[in-house]
Amino acid sequence: MKYSNNQVLNFLMQYKWFRRSFYNMERFPPFFKVCLSKEGFGSSKGRQLIWGKFRRVCLSLFPALCHSLHQKYELSGGCVSCGASCKLLFQCPHWDESTHLCGVYEDRPSICRLFPITPSDIKDRDLVLPDKSCGFKFSRE
Repeated sequence: MKYSNNQVLNFLMQYKWFRRSFYNMERFPPFFKVCLSKEGFGSSKGRQLIWGKFRRVCLSLFPALCHSLHQKYELSGGCVSCGASCKLLFQCPHWDESTHLCGVYEDRPSICRLFPITPSDIKDRDLVLPDKSCGFKFSRE
């Protein structure tokens, strides 16, 4: 029996681990495109955001470490749905600007679930949307 690519993809999408991995993979092309642009490595703000994105991706592979960092820096508060974390370096394809909601919220990747990991994530977020304060706060720096 031969299956089409769409049939295989639809079958795999029923598994949460695959959906989360798939949504992460959708972000790679825009990441590299932005990195190689003038707004990426060509600017100090871009270099800071690239380093922050890389750091968060690596840390999010270890959720227990992220949770211990949340405790160490005393994370409090919650998301105010401003979308700034969804626009770090590039606009997340799942962020809906009109509704201010994530299209894959229930299956969002761990990098989104764990944001912010450290106080420097709030600083990165403030580079993107300095006018509105973040709902998350860290008591320790």
